[in-house]
Amino acid sequence: MRLAVLSAALAGAVLVAPIASGAAGAAWAQAAASAPASSASFQAAMRHCRRVLPVARRLVGLPQATVQARFRAPRGVIVRYCAICTRDFRPNRLTFGLDERGIVRGASCG
Repeated sequence: MRLAVLSAALAGAVLVAPIASGAAGAAWAQAAASAPASSASFQAAMRHCRRVLPVARRLVGLPQATVQARFRAPRGVIVRYCAICTRDFRPNRLTFGLDERGIVRGASCG
C-alpha cells in the first residue's frame, strides 16, 4: 500500500514539475518561434518546384525513358515517376504521373 502511494506521488511530481517550472511554456514558445522559418522554407521549396513545372509539362505524352533522358532537375528538386503516387506532400518534389504503359500523363509539384 505504501509503495503504491509513494509511486503515485512520485509520478504526480514528475508530471507537475515541468509545468510548474515553465518548461512546457518555453517549449511552446520555441515551437511558435520556429514556425515562420519552416513556413518560409516550405514556400521557397514550392516556388523552386513551380519554376520548373512548365518545362516538365511539355514532356507529357512521352515515354518515361525519354523524359528521364531529356529532363534534368535543378538542384533542390526531387523527381519521382509513378503510376500509383504517394499522398504525402513534399514541396520540392516534382512528380511525373505515368499510365500503365509508362507514358507520362501529368506533372505536378508536391
